[in-house]
Amino acid sequence: MRRKRISSILLAGAVCVSLLSGCGSRGEETAADIPQSEALQTEAAEESRKEEAAGETPSWKKDTSPVTIDWFVAYDWYGKVFDPVNNIADKKLQTETGITVNIITGDADKLNALIVSGELPDVVTFDAVASQRLQMENAGLVLDLEELAENYAPDLNIPQSQKDWYRNEDGKWYSLVSFYYGPERCSDEFGGFLVTHNSNFVRTDLLEQIGMTMDDLHTKDGFYQALKKVKDQKLQYDGMDVIPLTGVYPVNMAQQFGAQQEDEQGNLLDIKLQPEYLEALKFYNKLYTEGLITTDEFTQDQTQRDQKVASGQVFMAQGWMTVKQPRSALYSSDPNAKMLYCGTIKTGDSGKQHYLSSINAAGWTTTMITAGAEHPDRIISLFAYLTQEEAALDEEYGSGCYDIVDGKAIRKEEAVKEYEEDYNAAYNKYNMNLSFAMDYTIIQKYENLNVENELEKDRINMERDKDASLYDDKCFSDINPMAGTDLAAIKAAIDEYWKSAEPQIIMASDEAECEKLYNQAVEQMYSMGYEELYESQNEKFHKNKEKLGIEFAWPSLQK
Repeated sequence: MRRKRISSILLAGAVCVSLLSGCGSRGEETAADIPQSEALQTEAAEESRKEEAAGETPSWKKDTSPVTIDWFVAYDWYGKVFDPVNNIADKKLQTETGITVNIITGDADKLNALIVSGELPDVVTFDAVASQRLQMENAGLVLDLEELAENYAPDLNIPQSQKDWYRNEDGKWYSLVSFYYGPERCSDEFGGFLVTHNSNFVRTDLLEQIGMTMDDLHTKDGFYQALKKVKDQKLQYDGMDVIPLTGVYPVNMAQQFGAQQEDEQGNLLDIKLQPEYLEALKFYNKLYTEGLITTDEFTQDQTQRDQKVASGQVFMAQGWMTVKQPRSALYSSDPNAKMLYCGTIKTGDSGKQHYLSSINAAGWTTTMITAGAEHPDRIISLFAYLTQEEAALDEEYGSGCYDIVDGKAIRKEEAVKEYEEDYNAAYNKYNMNLSFAMDYTIIQKYENLNVENELEKDRINMERDKDASLYDDKCFSDINPMAGTDLAAIKAAIDEYWKSAEPQIIMASDEAECEKLYNQAVEQMYSMGYEELYESQNEKFHKNKEKLGIEFAWPSLQK
């Protein structure tokens, strides 16, 4: 399952709100008026001396004459304004590189218009999976980043596997991709790791009330029995009836039940056609017919679901994004009402080892230098600056808002009040909000595990759960047809059909009707051109494996 991407401000917010630390308050002073702390000045001076002694001046410091670059971001929700006067991170970037960034925002349609007009700005950022990436690469509209880096920025800090994964058929690498998880950094040696959003959560106070434990929730029957007890015992919280479960995701449940997505011949298996997927639909149907999930589950939006979790109405929830924000609000109002990670169901009826999908290890955005850019040498050096570990930590914690102690990033205590009093103001003052070169394995590497906040401890336990078996989803994710093609239209039609059919299958009157509706939906899918779509996806799946030099992508098939 491909996760839904979120803005960098939300990424930073989720971490900073819970850990809350950073630079001390400086009243009404602006970034331009604020000198670095003595410690930072000393550190910077020492670093400069080391660089000079070693003859290694960072690429972005070799030419700091003032230049302005135009950077188009194809997200109309992105509200970044480069402000070196009031934002310390922007001031630091401008001081170290000499570059001023002029942010231009829009959507995919505006990007298409720019491509057609031939009037592309210096830099463009958009979804890495978008068809415009290959379109621009193949049309000669963007520059080879590898060649630019060799000539002007050898310190560009990008995993080799990212370059190889996004390398065009012409042998060149054009796309700098954010939030990419490469094997060389997802290792004990470096400190990064894959993460999944396929996880279950439970209200521990209510779990205790019904006399069950988290271990009970690791089996299919135990999961069901817990939900049933909540309903049978008519649990209430704050005068409201408790909803047994929210978050209905058949793909997630099928994975927990052990669905496999590659066969022994190395061919792609569509998870919707696996027995574990039907098992998941039948399981949800059982929960629905017994009143353990409600009709609201298929009609409410994320805001409405968040409100129910935040108000304490929900006993169990599936999916990290279902609880990420609202559980903090609930905990703030009642520290005893903790919605915590409880692992996953270990397997389904087949008894097969389950493997959970990572959250889009191939990354989020692509950022490219256009062929008409006026200062490509300076832009690639800016990319080098943004890909350094220091820039990643500045992006995550706030510029100057942390110390490195024993290899871990420790937020400064004096900033806690500033972020608590007005998070947005503090974020706009210290954080760059320019995460389009972010490598989150760097953040994982430096993450402080010794935290006091109980929800933060729980997040760390979830992300670092040694019992969770994850697989790298790269080969399975980048398989869809090019936008604008007949196959893309077929896929869109099938997806839309399945989106409407799936709730009806789950809300069937009984298990027999559930299976009947599922079989009808599969037949309809084939009648819409599924077989041709599958052949194309399977072909791309094989090419993806060739790109990685592997015979099998599924963990249990790998030797």
